[in-house]
Amino acid sequence: MNWTQIWIDLFGATEWLGLNMGFWVANGVVLVVVVIMNVVFWNMKPLPRDE
Repeated sequence: MNWTQIWIDLFGATEWLGLNMGFWVANGVVLVVVVIMNVVFWNMKPLPRDE
């Protein structure tokens, strides 16, 4: 399975704004990880303080 050929068949190019599709895929993965981390951490409740 050739991902580059599939991408070309769908979109007609392997670059966008002068940058390779691998760059955009990697940025998309990082964006998804950051969003998931934010959702998880913002929904955590603080531990009760024992004094």
